[in-house]
Amino acid sequence: MNNNEHGFRMPTEVEDDDWVVVHPGPWTNANPNSLVEVVINTTPICPNMTNKEFRKEVMRARDIGVSLIKQRIKAVALWEEKEQDRARAFFARSDIEMRTYLGTRLPRLMKAMQQLVPENIIRWDSRTGKPMSCSLKPHKPDSQASVCKPDSEKRIIAIHSAYCEKPFGRLSVGCKVKTIIHECTHFTDTFNSDDHVYVDSEAGARFWASNNPERAFENADSITGYIATFDIEKK
Repeated sequence: MNNNEHGFRMPTEVEDDDWVVVHPGPWTNANPNSLVEVVINTTPICPNMTNKEFRKEVMRARDIGVSLIKQRIKAVALWEEKEQDRARAFFARSDIEMRTYLGTRLPRLMKAMQQLVPENIIRWDSRTGKPMSCSLKPHKPDSQASVCKPDSEKRIIAIHSAYCEKPFGRLSVGCKVKTIIHECTHFTDTFNSDDHVYVDSEAGARFWASNNPERAFENADSITGYIATFDIEKK
């Protein structure tokens, strides 16, 4: 607990308590017949865990994502044949322009990921989406998360119910770690990516990139795959 400006003890995340600040004013209301309406939605972000557990898990996913991005940044700096092969697999090209593109954008993505805090990752519903500049509704029934590009600086990621059922870190397919990376590639100051196609395997990404080289470099799942798709059995 910390003292606020009025001398009251306030909860902190450091103590790992599952607190939510619902109104900043702890003082007594002296205005007759006046009320401060506070609406509290206690619905968990994921039904299979508490919000406290969710916050811990999503920050762990963020940290793993940052680590994976750091690996790619180092590999792009060296640009050895193995890394060029990886770029060709997901983007159908490994020329100097692609290397420069990745070398510029990956650090921006890493910074955006590092800026994520639990408060930025919310459960989508009609009320939480209202302050955003665009709709955060699921694009399809199995959509896991979404962001509003015009509000990129807010770093808000809306979680949909399908996210909760995904494996945490199974990097050979779609998983929670890759979902967080995917959504952060949409931010306009990182990759400004689009969802041209959804692919959750290297084989699928390779096939699509070979037929769509002009769009693969801006496809969110292709970028995410390049960063974080690995065959676990070969590790």
